[in-house]
Amino acid sequence: MTSLNKNKQSLGLFLITAIITFYSHSWATEAVKADEEVDLCSTRIFGLMPSQGDPTTPVKMYVENFVSGESLYIDEKKIPYNYVEEGIISFGIPKLDAGNYQVYLNGTKSCKSNILALKVKEAHPVISSLLPAQIYYCTPSANRIVLLKGNNFRKTTKILFDNIVVGSTFINSKEIEIKIPQAISGLHHIKAINMGGNASFAHNFYIEGMPVIYDISLGIKYDDHYELIIEGENFLWGALPVVNDEEIRGEITYKGCNLLVYDRRPESNSPSELSLKIINPDGKKSNPFYLSIP
Repeated sequence: MTSLNKNKQSLGLFLITAIITFYSHSWATEAVKADEEVDLCSTRIFGLMPSQGDPTTPVKMYVENFVSGESLYIDEKKIPYNYVEEGIISFGIPKLDAGNYQVYLNGTKSCKSNILALKVKEAHPVISSLLPAQIYYCTPSANRIVLLKGNNFRKTTKILFDNIVVGSTFINSKEIEIKIPQAISGLHHIKAINMGGNASFAHNFYIEGMPVIYDISLGIKYDDHYELIIEGENFLWGALPVVNDEEIRGEITYKGCNLLVYDRRPESNSPSELSLKIINPDGKKSNPFYLSIP
């Protein structure tokens, strides 16, 4: 073999060795980078507590190998969170439609953590106030409209008055109007319930049944008696005048919830100080009204 051929063989072996060395080094470098990527993507969600709730429900996320700067996602929606302590972050469930969602962390180099499921329930309706919160028993139908103020109302929200559905008018997610049905005087309860079955806490509503005297005026005078026109609220059928703590029967004409006519037959024509009340059949008495008459 000539020296030229020997030189060519040596050169070939050198080139092959160089190529193998180069690729071996490249593979080793890529392996190291891959190991580094695994280290950088090692954040793991250990758990969610609770794993279901309605919007605004606070949730604690327990994480391992958490790195500052990672982003929290519910499906594709990035949401803010608070760092609680080592291994714990917290967040509030945002306003989302009811359903199942994926929760995960995304690192600074687009390294995604494992995925946990979060179930979002329909938001509970909330009644914060009633305007007005009280009416009279005899309040006419046109004036029995009550405005419910709150949150999470929907067009399909139903309003229950003492657990019975009543007619309502949806205004927006924070306001609904209802008409109070005719009901006995006393304390009642109003609550809202959404289609999914989530209900608000009951809110108190009061129907005032105590009779109230606003004014008394002189009516028609007759030979042996005269009329007293009594105006007020909550006069029930069968209501009686009480004069100086004595019930007067057979001398009253019922004109409705707001008006009574008392035929007074005085024993003397001399005026005297009197106290007059109205008592309903249920025993509830009005405020006293003082007057000087025969």
